[in-house]
Amino acid sequence: MKKKYTLFLIIAAFIITATSCKKDNKTLDQGKDLILTAREQQKVEADNAFTFKLFKETLSSPIAGKNLMLSPLSVSIALGMTSNGSNGSTLEAIRNTMEFKDFTEAEVNSYYHKIVTELPQLDPKATLEIANSIWYTNNFTALPAFLKVNTDNYNAEVAGLDFSSPTAKDKINNWVNNRTHGKIPSIIDHISSDIVMFLINAVYFKSDWKYKFDKSKTAKSDFNLDANNKVQADFMVAKASVNYQSLQEASIYELPYGNEKYSMVIVLPGSATANINEFAGSITPAKWKGWMTGLIKTGMEIKMPKFKFSYEIKLNDQLEHLGMGIAFGKNGFADFTRINAAGKLQIDEVKHKTFIEVNESGTEAAAVTSVGIQLTSVQQPSAVLINRPFVYAIREMKTGLILFTGILSNPLLDK
Repeated sequence: MKKKYTLFLIIAAFIITATSCKKDNKTLDQGKDLILTAREQQKVEADNAFTFKLFKETLSSPIAGKNLMLSPLSVSIALGMTSNGSNGSTLEAIRNTMEFKDFTEAEVNSYYHKIVTELPQLDPKATLEIANSIWYTNNFTALPAFLKVNTDNYNAEVAGLDFSSPTAKDKINNWVNNRTHGKIPSIIDHISSDIVMFLINAVYFKSDWKYKFDKSKTAKSDFNLDANNKVQADFMVAKASVNYQSLQEASIYELPYGNEKYSMVIVLPGSATANINEFAGSITPAKWKGWMTGLIKTGMEIKMPKFKFSYEIKLNDQLEHLGMGIAFGKNGFADFTRINAAGKLQIDEVKHKTFIEVNESGTEAAAVTSVGIQLTSVQQPSAVLINRPFVYAIREMKTGLILFTGILSNPLLDK
């Protein structure tokens, strides 16, 4: 039998959130908006639809009481690059799973080119960096058209390496470490003999809150894990202008960063006894869009916990269940003949890592995705206490594009 090489996909997202912030002073440079065409805005909605599909699928076999963190933007960019090497039924499966199906391949690539190029330029008070790279082993020939479409549209750096050398993984890991400012020191543990290529995306974000959390007011308080269990966590306090909506099913709070180009959205279930994983799994793109549309700016004092944790998951099952099984060699042969005409490539593993830290300083976030190729009126609350499990997301405020999303179940857990 001919040897079947595999496409090795690692997705690692790193996010650190801290929340110090500067007062709402006007600056000369307020940044600029991300201007999208109507079709590109539709692609944002499609990206967010994938976010909630992946989120729900990840929650289908949850570990009770654990925290969760995903970077759907990093996943989408990495698989956008990967899709340019797929063909036939494999391409169709990726496009359906990733919600690319209503857009031409040129539209998808052009959209991500704008995201990669322009999204980092919006806010002078925030740092957002998006980097892509393709690494292939010296004895493997990648089609020039595949490399060109990804260098042109994703600004991908391309490098050939001797994958049999012990230093090869170190060079790739150093790239990841540098692009995430040390937040993800490595993504590759070893390179097996049938790996021929890695496609890697790295996203790094850092910004102060727009409204300051007063360190002198940080104090211990109860965080209710469920109806019967609680822990003592450090709660920080801020007086802020928050985009807010209170509904029977949930209360939504949007805390802006910097010049209000990015924000953290916190969704607190309406019922104090709600199972946070079941609640999160019930969020649909339409429900989320309705929540975001109904937000109204409201002044309030907000009290929320500091937290810090890392998260890791293998996403093979999730992506297979969402329709990408053929790309993993399930129910047929994967077709990545636009990477190499000989084919014999498939996805081996999708690995996702995240880290988040929230404190009084600001928000720092990073995500890495590596694709390795082997062969109404609103009642204004005076004070808000967020002292039980919640869903959160970091998004670009004008377009609504979600960069990171997760669940905080226990602020004391580091994993």
